[in-house]
Amino acid sequence: MKIDTSFRRAWRWTVLVIVLLSSLLALLLVTGRAPQKHIANTTDARSALVRASPQSAVSHVNTGVQRAPAPAPSPAVMDVLCGVSGPELARTGNETIEEHVARLTQTAISHWQSALAASEDPRRQAIGLALANAQPKPTFGSERSKDTPVNNKLVLLAIETGDPAIYSLAIGQCQGDLYDMAPGPCQGLSWEHWADIDPGNAVPWLWIAAKAERAGDQQRVEEALATAATAARIDAYGTALSATALGALPGDISPLEKAVAGTDVISILRIGTPIETASLCSETAIQQPLRKKQCSAIARVLAAQGSTLIELSLASFLADRLAFPQDMRSALKTESKNARTALTRSYPWGDSAGGATFGCDTVLGYDSFIDALQAAGGNGRAAARALVAAGRPADGH
Repeated sequence: MKIDTSFRRAWRWTVLVIVLLSSLLALLLVTGRAPQKHIANTTDARSALVRASPQSAVSHVNTGVQRAPAPAPSPAVMDVLCGVSGPELARTGNETIEEHVARLTQTAISHWQSALAASEDPRRQAIGLALANAQPKPTFGSERSKDTPVNNKLVLLAIETGDPAIYSLAIGQCQGDLYDMAPGPCQGLSWEHWADIDPGNAVPWLWIAAKAERAGDQQRVEEALATAATAARIDAYGTALSATALGALPGDISPLEKAVAGTDVISILRIGTPIETASLCSETAIQQPLRKKQCSAIARVLAAQGSTLIELSLASFLADRLAFPQDMRSALKTESKNARTALTRSYPWGDSAGGATFGCDTVLGYDSFIDALQAAGGNGRAAARALVAAGRPADGH
């Protein structure tokens, strides 16, 4: 099965965010996704690293014998980090910029995560557990094991509570190859059970259809799409989970700590509308009147309710393919472009060659998005729309 090249290009612009959506992306991330590129702004000179001058080599003389110069110590790397001063600006050993930031924020992030996990509220507990899997900058090619004590607890919590939001979060941590659940405790979850406990939601049915498409089970594809097309909602619960997680942040959190916390939250929200929806609604598939009707219904719900930039991009793509009214297509395209512009300038964990993306302007710009996300109740699309309406690009300019 191949996903259209044109949609892959659109997808690459948006995926970061899942990681901003893993969603999103789901979204991202996740999870049978299309190739991704991390959002980066490598041209921000103000966030460049400051390096100390290396010490001069010294020649030692002993009884008249010239010895080789002693190796110069490695220059200390001083990162320009928002709200950080003094000795903490310096990295230790061979730390990367990401490792440096993680070390500086570890205490605050650990307290926040522990408080969530110890909460009596099941959703907070689930988020606290899932945060152990957070990866602000995923390392591709080295997939972590999903058979872990944390995931075991999260699976049990999802099954015991029957809460669709917790179930979605757990599946995001457990999804393996070909949309199956990974070996171990994750095997206790399934897309079908999510659909059973969450009637009227198109998302699990779209994943069932995508999985069936990969397996070549066309009958199951038709059954799942038929159900998804009649669903009134499309909700992977990223909005609700984001609101819960960000609402638990302490009031005195620093800008750098808030940036790390926000990115951690987005990185664990790995389920959204699957990108295979574009293939299920391919040019060939929609030649069939029934499939075209189903895809049109799904696209309209996505356009109205999609809460991530990935879902917004997918809605815009399908609207074009299905020849929706021009005004609707133009509105979706403009919203998607503006949101992308606002958000692609402020992701500190982008291409950090030289550490250039971690300047204070970048961190504060990303914090402005997290603030907007909190104000929008966890809805990433609404947060981006608010930034655009306020004329405040996410890089702070």
